Amino acid sequence: MILLLLTALLLAGPLSAITLVKDGRSSYSIVLSTAATPSMQRGARELQHFLEQMSGAKLPIAAQASSDAIVLEAAESLGPEGYRIRTQGRNLVIAGGAQRGVMYGVYTLLERLGCRWFSPEVSRIPRMRTIEWKLPEETGKPAFEYREPFFTEAFDKDWAARNKTNGAHSKLDESTGGKLNYHPFVHSFYEMIPPQKHFQEHPEYFSLIDGKRRWERGQLCLTNPDVVRLGIEAVERWTREHPEATIYSVSQNDWTGWCECDNCQRVEREEGGVHSGPLLRYVNAVAEDVGKRHPDKLIDTLAYWYTEAPPEKVRPVKNVRIRLCPIGVCQAHPYEKCPHSAYFVNNLRAWAKITQQLYIWHYNTNFSHYLLPFPDFDELAADIPLYARSGVVGLFMEGAYAAGGGGENAELRSYVMAKQMWDPRVNVDATVNEFLTGVYGSAAKRMREYYDLMQAQVRPSPKGRGNHLWIFIHPNSPYLLGDFVPRAKEIFRKAEAEAGDEAVRRRVRKARLSIDYVELLRAKTFEAGADTYAPRDLPMLKDRFASFLATARAFGITRFHENRGLAEDEKEYAAMIRPYPLVRLENARLRVELVPELAGRVVAMFDKEARASLLRVADPGEGGYPGVAGLSAWIYPDYHTRNSLDVQWEVVRSSATSVELRGTSAGVSVRRALTLERDTLRTATEAVNAGTEPRRLAIQARADYGPNLPADPRLVYGWGSVERTPIVAGKETSSSENPKVAELNGSWWTGHAGSPVRLVNSFEPGEVPRASLSWTVRGDSKFTLTLWSQERELPPGGTLRLRADYHVVRRK
Repeated sequence: MILLLLTALLLAGPLSAITLVKDGRSSYSIVLSTAATPSMQRGARELQHFLEQMSGAKLPIAAQASSDAIVLEAAESLGPEGYRIRTQGRNLVIAGGAQRGVMYGVYTLLERLGCRWFSPEVSRIPRMRTIEWKLPEETGKPAFEYREPFFTEAFDKDWAARNKTNGAHSKLDESTGGKLNYHPFVHSFYEMIPPQKHFQEHPEYFSLIDGKRRWERGQLCLTNPDVVRLGIEAVERWTREHPEATIYSVSQNDWTGWCECDNCQRVEREEGGVHSGPLLRYVNAVAEDVGKRHPDKLIDTLAYWYTEAPPEKVRPVKNVRIRLCPIGVCQAHPYEKCPHSAYFVNNLRAWAKITQQLYIWHYNTNFSHYLLPFPDFDELAADIPLYARSGVVGLFMEGAYAAGGGGENAELRSYVMAKQMWDPRVNVDATVNEFLTGVYGSAAKRMREYYDLMQAQVRPSPKGRGNHLWIFIHPNSPYLLGDFVPRAKEIFRKAEAEAGDEAVRRRVRKARLSIDYVELLRAKTFEAGADTYAPRDLPMLKDRFASFLATARAFGITRFHENRGLAEDEKEYAAMIRPYPLVRLENARLRVELVPELAGRVVAMFDKEARASLLRVADPGEGGYPGVAGLSAWIYPDYHTRNSLDVQWEVVRSSATSVELRGTSAGVSVRRALTLERDTLRTATEAVNAGTEPRRLAIQARADYGPNLPADPRLVYGWGSVERTPIVAGKETSSSENPKVAELNGSWWTGHAGSPVRLVNSFEPGEVPRASLSWTVRGDSKFTLTLWSQERELPPGGTLRLRADYHVVRRK
């Protein structure tokens, strides 16, 4: 950027300086038409305020110039957000779009004079008794029409306006030229057509799933003409109720459950076998109709999760914006250079070929843990320019957005992204240095040292350790292991000691919360004792947790996670972080550890001969910990309900190699037997309808296999003569498969090329009509084998049974 500026200066020829202020006095006025828009008026006031703060000279604002002038004038030819700064004799002219362009020109002028607004609390306004303007004519406009850094710290009106963002969630108003308004923002299907209002009389409006119309965790039947009609009516209602909106979102619910009816499946086949086909045809139909009456309004939809791949034939109409969501990518590395992100780059290129109206919903925080270190700056430096090269016109950069803020590096990340979204050519490394110097002063060198340490955890060799980074990740993830935490603690110790004043020390302490949080979560780790399952030092942990919460609250932090507040964290700690009775089964080959009070869960299974663990070890940062991972059985009302029955288990009898559990829940009695026989753990689960009315039930048996090696392509699974690897470079990083049970012939297996054993899951084919497996390398890095019993309506006293055995087989 320095080279570009010098080149521009040379091409412009000799420059004559305009002295706006000399020795704290000025002959200039700020000239603004009486018909100026509110944002132009704000621009004049801001220019007056900061020039006075810089020099002590307060320039008057006038409708006409009496002598020398800084003229603010509308020039719609520059677009609503474009500007031009030029000299005209002794006058300085800032022209631009009346909506926000003139105001942005003012902020650009102030930036060229050295002003910076790093965060809502910290700015840099240079002090100079004499202010000269020596730069040539400058014209600018944003690279993207929509620019939203979605962090709480970026919502501040003044910060957003001064850093030239225009996002829907910022507190921008008429005085700042408004913003790009959405209504609703996303996931709007059930706001358009509420199932509570329509499902009983018109189930055909909703998804056909597994042969039955459903609305729970479903979507809409997008090929139903009445659903199109109701969608148009809903958007028309929104235009009346929210005329301030620029974009109305017609977008899928935040889960799967797409419609499997004949018409929807036919459209999918016509569109190359992708779920985005019915969606885009539906959105186009709504947009074309609404556009006839509202040509100035836009319709938005998502290319997200199951709709991320583009359709083969249909194209977005001119008033449709597609928001493409790279939810499955690695956030550590430039997308074009990371094999885990290759699938998204292919989708980006494919969408860019069929629309010039593409938005991106980018993810730039850890949604499981807002405070964990999140070294994504190399990725941001590469991929915002990638978006610009790909023709993307809008960016929603989703970060930590809870009330009170406090997400890891939220201010730094928001500042860097704002600069990049205006001009993707910006030097990110220099921008980071500028921020750290401005915010941390004499401690900036240490904070840069921490920044480099953090980035080195993920940078490819030889500059770093090459770890990957995901948006749902936990404290024992590889990038946080090794000497990272002790080195970071020492850097923060030095930074605090070198801070120039208490305000800076407080900022350093707030940044250090990330490292303290890693240690706090790791201290939660449960260990198996002789007969208990508990953290190593529970009293210390509870004191440490209470102290950390108090510190976080003092910084205004209200959430550590996207979907749960601090009060809920306290309740979970009180309920879950305690000693649990442990049952240990053991023979010459296997050792199995079971915790009845954690849903009757087997938390560990060891092959003593091979010295190998067979089940995934849960990370203490996982939600619901320690009641996650392992091997378990669950009772559900049916195959599709999300939540299982809450069964309270107790031990009926046990021996060295067997245990029988009994539990009850809402009129259902359950028994579960686990027995060790040589190299096999045998399980049998039985549910009885203990009520007086018929009850529909299904049993699920689930095992999380665990080499506990992240993103390892050597993981394999299979049945019969079938052998597959789920983790393939260039493919999505999370998926599932539903093999035909008849092909399994009563067993399937999973293993790892680096392990001497495989885990074989066998079952009675007559008891199991459904089997599924799922895997992910994102965050939890898990591989799960799931079996289902029959789903049956049981009469009072009726019984349902599922047997599932787990064999350890030595590889040949």
